[in-house]
Amino acid sequence: MTASDEPGYGEPISAETVLHVRFSTTKFTDGYDQSEVDDLLDRVIATLRAREAGEPGELGAEQVAGTTFSRTRFREGYAMDEVDDFLDRIATALAGGAPRTSATPPVAHDRVVADAPDPGATPGLIPPRRGWRRLFGG
Repeated sequence: MTASDEPGYGEPISAETVLHVRFSTTKFTDGYDQSEVDDLLDRVIATLRAREAGEPGELGAEQVAGTTFSRTRFREGYAMDEVDDFLDRIATALAGGAPRTSATPPVAHDRVVADAPDPGATPGLIPPRRGWRRLFGG
């Protein structure tokens, strides 16, 4: 079961939802470093459990949305789009907003730490991924 196939997709995120999420894996295409993603999800679980107990928790929406991961290629990693979509849902939940539904367009971002920023780009806006980048690593 992947993040988008899980029961209750589109419903509020709980610590249990994060605990049981599974992402597709990649090997010969770009993916996210599994240990880095798992470490973040452990912190998210702790934050959600703290919030369920009425405490503030360690992470905020901005920290989750601003997280970057190392890119993997030729070794197993998590499917980047699935992780990005799930982290968008977590950030929305931590911000106290309604979870994104399939009718709401995804946020364009790239959580990969690898490329230098475009000097002509508007600060704060992250360009969407392009298919050729995923194929050729450009």
